[in-house]
Amino acid sequence: MQTEQCLPYSFVKQLHANEFRLINNISHDYKFNKGEYVFTADQSDHSVYIMLTGRVKISRMSQLGNELIQWFCMPGDIFGISGENNLSNKVYAQAITDCIILKTKKVDFNQLMLEEPRLSLLVIDQLSSRIHALGDMVLYMASDNANLRFVKLMQYLGNNYGQTKENGIYIDIPTTHQDIADMIGACRQTVSGIISEYKRAGIVDINRHGMHIHKPEQLSNRLKH
Repeated sequence: MQTEQCLPYSFVKQLHANEFRLINNISHDYKFNKGEYVFTADQSDHSVYIMLTGRVKISRMSQLGNELIQWFCMPGDIFGISGENNLSNKVYAQAITDCIILKTKKVDFNQLMLEEPRLSLLVIDQLSSRIHALGDMVLYMASDNANLRFVKLMQYLGNNYGQTKENGIYIDIPTTHQDIADMIGACRQTVSGIISEYKRAGIVDINRHGMHIHKPEQLSNRLKH
């Protein structure tokens, strides 16, 4: 099974051909339509998932019932590892585009890691990267005003998910203003105003197809004011 083109840091891109074949041999691929849940906190099936095509958001619910987006899974990413779909973690995985996902029983994947230790190292790298990303998200939420949190979020998404184009950085993740608001801990009205300001300045454009940072240097300059 071929994957959509992966970002450089992706789990699949680091696999040797034989390692991917071994995973594929113990897995099945499933299609999920946009909006469908791959798993919810109360529907854990103790599986490990690898993105082949599409986009998935990983989130959890706050005590007030607000969705908190933790990260996005792109083609080549692995998720459902280390309790990510455990009932106690209240974690949800929802397709934000149509997806094809490779699904492996966690017990089988764990056995494969025992037989192929390099896989364990790659999984550790993936988890370490996510811990770092979550730490960044905590900093965004805990400091600065909403405008600066928005700028830092755009830089984070651009650095981790962006594709460099002739006219800036394109982030191929469909998001809503509410998604952005949830990620920076602001209300939707405030975020909509900020996005409109940056769009008028020709710096950032966000629509239902993705995000485009047209002027990365001007975005960075906003942190200096």
